[in-house]
Amino acid sequence: MQYLILCLGCCFWLACSPPQSEKPLLPDEKLSRIMADLNVAEAATVGLAGYAKDSLLRVYAAQVFDMHGTNQDQYEKDLRLVSADLPRLQQVVLESIKLLEGKDPKANQ
Repeated sequence: MQYLILCLGCCFWLACSPPQSEKPLLPDEKLSRIMADLNVAEAATVGLAGYAKDSLLRVYAAQVFDMHGTNQDQYEKDLRLVSADLPRLQQVVLESIKLLEGKDPKANQ
């Protein structure tokens, strides 16, 4: 009986413990660079419309993910994880903007 109570107590303790927070696999700097490159790819297709734009954008996005050694699913998953921390997400976006403006995001650190 004591063994059963101990097992139930352990199960209850494990069930009530906070879940392990998942960490993004990609560093913030890489997320910023991918974000900037995807914006450049989007800008390259501004004059296009319809199927041609969608197809070319898909090819550009695949090239961006290949260049950075990741895939779209991992990038989106990590971006969702980072978006839970608003100041961190803002920093990633600001670094991306600095990259697009040609400024070195590490210059201010």
